[in-house]
Amino acid sequence: MATILVLAIALVLVAPLLRRFGKASQTLVAGAFIMLAVVVFGLAFPDMKQGQAAVAANRRFYLAILGFELPVLALGLISLRFSKYTFWIGWAINLVLTLLLIAMVVWLEFFWHW
Repeated sequence: MATILVLAIALVLVAPLLRRFGKASQTLVAGAFIMLAVVVFGLAFPDMKQGQAAVAANRRFYLAILGFELPVLALGLISLRFSKYTFWIGWAINLVLTLLLIAMVVWLEFFWHW
């Protein structure tokens, strides 16, 4: 699941580079859709072997990702036909999510001690 999330984030971060070919909005929509599919799968099938607290923490994490990616998907779909400014708003929302995830990984890897 983590690998799919990383690939989806990379796909969305590369989206502005594809503006020259007219595929930026499609890439943004595809990346957001992949992330939403992972979130829905994670919410629908929690791993009960992890324990109740871990399942609750994963649910909160998936809901936070859902809160970020649902507007990105909507703005990406709007930017397919109408305004290109909505692409940049959606991409900025996804950039904020990516920076938060990177900060969380760095914090947990280097500064959180048992």
